[in-house]
Amino acid sequence: MSRQGIRDALVVVLPAWVAARLLVGAGWLVAELLVDGDEPRALGRGLLAWDGDWYRSLMVHGYEGMPLESVRFFPGYVFLSRAVDAVLPGGQVTALLVVANLGTLVAMVLLHRLVLVESSDVGVARRAVWALALFPPAFVLVWAYSEGPFLAMVVGCLLLLRRERWWEAALLAAGAALVRPTGALLVVPALCAVVRPSAAARGLLGRGAAVVAGPLAAGGYVLWASVHFDEPFAPLTVQRRLRGDPVDPVRRLWEGLGELFGPDALGDGLHIVAVAALIVVLMVLARSWPLRYGAFAGSCLVVALAADNLNSLERYSLNGVPIVLGVATMAGHRRLGGLVPLASGLALVALSAAAWSGSYVP
Repeated sequence: MSRQGIRDALVVVLPAWVAARLLVGAGWLVAELLVDGDEPRALGRGLLAWDGDWYRSLMVHGYEGMPLESVRFFPGYVFLSRAVDAVLPGGQVTALLVVANLGTLVAMVLLHRLVLVESSDVGVARRAVWALALFPPAFVLVWAYSEGPFLAMVVGCLLLLRRERWWEAALLAAGAALVRPTGALLVVPALCAVVRPSAAARGLLGRGAAVVAGPLAAGGYVLWASVHFDEPFAPLTVQRRLRGDPVDPVRRLWEGLGELFGPDALGDGLHIVAVAALIVVLMVLARSWPLRYGAFAGSCLVVALAADNLNSLERYSLNGVPIVLGVATMAGHRRLGGLVPLASGLALVALSAAAWSGSYVP
């Protein structure tokens, strides 16, 4: 991107980036006001709530000084935060939050550019940026979570795939897969990009690298952790113990429909409502945008649904960041233009408050 392009994007991105942080702050205030009795642990941890504590401990102790459960957190976010900690004052917490929030800012700038490359529509680009900022589980883009740098690498990879810069796309796919295991799913849009009729015939090796880089990087970490801890497939094994064995996502969705009217209506039932909304958005995405975007977002949702435990499903759907392109398309409809951002912003406040109060697992 040119300097002028970055400046133009920041004019759109910065208000959305700031607004999202104000809304998350409102969620914290709501959680504080709703506390009755002892303060929930998550609320007391502030921006280090939930997984943030794990990442801080990994920065301090590394995997050696942590229980085996820590291997489910891929190392990329910690490595980036250690690099920032080496040059910035403030300690580990500051570094984690800088990487998370700066990564989000970069992701939004790149998303703005990606939409302009695909559509040349400045209105859609602006709506996409706001859709990402206000996406209900996007409060984790403010917390010490790995989603910020992950989304920056994913959107950067998608932009490079669009431009057929295969080797650079491979590098970002590998980086994304070392930050979050979902990065391995970048094989899906990469395959769509390299086989499309308009793709240049040259650069066969680079195209192959773009396809396999994500799975190879994720597999490399899994192999290292398995050997290091003498536990086969250690990160996957730990995750399975927490979230249950893989299940048929279609069957899981069907069972979840019954939970809407059962005793777990406020648990898995609400996740199923979210899935229903996401499926509608995916349908809009599939009709309005190139196949690779819907395929990647859909694969992220299928993987999230393939777990017996649906906790964090909404955050996992955010990993499939092209989903916001579908939201942006819907928000462009005359009757939905005001409703979509309003509903999304309110849900962002509500989910962040619920996460801080301990009633929602982000």
